[in-house]
Amino acid sequence: MKVESHFEKIERFEALRNRLDCFDDFEIWFWTTMNAGTNAVNAALHATGVTEDDPWYPQQPGVYMVAGDEPDTFVPAFRPLGDVLHVGRPKIEKPIPEKVRRIAGLMDVIEEWRDPCVRDGAPVTPEIVDTVDAAYREAIALAREVAAEAMGG
Repeated sequence: MKVESHFEKIERFEALRNRLDCFDDFEIWFWTTMNAGTNAVNAALHATGVTEDDPWYPQQPGVYMVAGDEPDTFVPAFRPLGDVLHVGRPKIEKPIPEKVRRIAGLMDVIEEWRDPCVRDGAPVTPEIVDTVDAAYREAIALAREVAAEAMGG
């Protein structure tokens, strides 16, 4: 995806996330948080030139859906690294700028709560919500900063 498309997607996730109750709707609140954060990682990676900024949509590592020969069709194709699916998946072999590494670290903080709270049903506490929310907000702000710096701003 393109950098701008990632930020548009973040805005849509943010709008949904803001309508949810972080306790009653924790699972979907968490998934919107995680997906918006992954878009922030991808925007930052693209903006810094670490990954390709092209209209490809990841299916699994190395395989992307790309525009087909017919209008409004997509076909699977191998491409150089574009969007990552999760931090570390696939592994990035290029050097990653410090601010982008910080965003990835913040995503690790968020994803730390996926299995215990979403998959295993551990109780969601105010501390968990605050930790996830703070990491999310910092990751989004850093991604915007990285993108602005890459555009000379």
